Amino acid sequence: MDENQNYLKRLFGKEVDPMVFYLTIALTVPFVVMGLFMPEQLAKVSNAMVGGICHYMQSIYLLGVTAFLLFCIALGMSPLGKIKLGKDDEKPEFSTISWFSMLFSAGMGIGLLFWSIAEPMSHMANPPMGEAGTREAAKLAQEIYFFHWGFHAWAIYAVVGLCLAYFNFRKNRGSLVSGCLVPIFGEKACNGLFGKIVDTFAVWATLFGVVTGLGTGAMQMTGGLSYLFGFANTPAAVAVVITFITICFVISAITGIGRGIKFLSNLNIVLMLILFVFFLIFGPTSFLFKNFGATISAYLMDLPKLSFSTVLFENEGWTRGWTVFYWAFWIAWAPFVGGFIARVSRGRTIREFIFMVLFAPAVFSFVFSTVIGGTGIYLDLFQGTAIGKVALELSLYETLKQMPLSIPMSIVGVLLATSFVITSADSATYVMARLCTKGQDASDAKAGNRLTIVWGVLLGVLTIGFSFSGGLNGLKAATIIGSVPFIIIMFLCIVALVMALLKEKTVPGIAPEAEKLNF
Repeated sequence: MDENQNYLKRLFGKEVDPMVFYLTIALTVPFVVMGLFMPEQLAKVSNAMVGGICHYMQSIYLLGVTAFLLFCIALGMSPLGKIKLGKDDEKPEFSTISWFSMLFSAGMGIGLLFWSIAEPMSHMANPPMGEAGTREAAKLAQEIYFFHWGFHAWAIYAVVGLCLAYFNFRKNRGSLVSGCLVPIFGEKACNGLFGKIVDTFAVWATLFGVVTGLGTGAMQMTGGLSYLFGFANTPAAVAVVITFITICFVISAITGIGRGIKFLSNLNIVLMLILFVFFLIFGPTSFLFKNFGATISAYLMDLPKLSFSTVLFENEGWTRGWTVFYWAFWIAWAPFVGGFIARVSRGRTIREFIFMVLFAPAVFSFVFSTVIGGTGIYLDLFQGTAIGKVALELSLYETLKQMPLSIPMSIVGVLLATSFVITSADSATYVMARLCTKGQDASDAKAGNRLTIVWGVLLGVLTIGFSFSGGLNGLKAATIIGSVPFIIIMFLCIVALVMALLKEKTVPGIAPEAEKLNF
């Protein structure tokens, strides 16, 4: 093991954990080989795995994610919310605007751009209940989107990000997920085999989770380029785009978080606002405002029912295909997004962290989807278009086609898709590289460039493999497979966090007689 460790240190210039690195590679390579050379076999294997996961773990996903949301709200409103993620006198590292930009871009990014119109249009054309293509179907479609992309999704990110930030910046446990579990299992277990398995599952979930975001982003980029320039929208074209994206995000990742990721995050917000304002001005503005009010009211009223139901809309197949998939999707992204938002949230209080992470991006996604997706709904309902029937990756461009300045705004859409997917992917490679390093001190968390390149290339190749195995369905399967071990780890992290917080001496009324944890 020492020889392997020394070799990896010479290769990457960092203390790399050989077990985490090699075990993740060993778990991933079979999927890469099958995707590139036996795509039909990969489709069969992944579909069988997804079917079993959705069948046996449906209730765990649906009720577990609701538990995450309730935990975040309770913690944020409690006296424990005053605790800082760092030293008591520490100031935030980033301005609030830059902080929000990085939270938003890493967490939603290309998914928001892709699904904000594709999902509502899909639900309106194929509703879980009622008649397709009606006003009732349109209202339900927007409400479902709010549920899938709202507070529940961000609660998942908040749980992981909060645990990592607290144990890293306040307890000096480093940026490894295993470090969050010391209060339960102790130093020896978390630094030994158990901890290495936990960190391997975190890298595994991140790798497979980001595959879907990278793949859907490439599909949307390819669809936009096909619309603009008329070339065939084929799997081979998608593979070329994925290769281009991989080169771009690896370059961005190795420039470091202070330059590459921050610049692209701010660019994303600018391009997103341009697209948003365009739809707001040239779209059916009055309808959009009315639609937002009606949808947000319905969402908030139905939230308890949606949160605690194990079968939504009396349609178990639909629940598995959509809601269970989405919760698995967010959980698979949680090690990456949670690790990233933890990295940029040093100096914030727990309360500030929770309510910014939980509510601000969710509300923005509600508004954005109402304007973008609502325009598509209006066109199909009242103008006789058929946006809901086109391929999902073409939904945005088909909507823009019905509006003025369609070509320039389609170019903005392609640029935004490119920037979003690069931001998400380079953030993921940055986090995966850190998860594999043995340097656990908070001040020594930057991974070597070669290690970042390895994970970036592997991410790109894996995305191509799953794209060949079934397009969008293949990408969805990758996410669900990666999420299974990590939902269990998330529950353990919550228990460990509560144990540590109740030992804090600096919060009035919280265990003043207790001694601080010795870790």
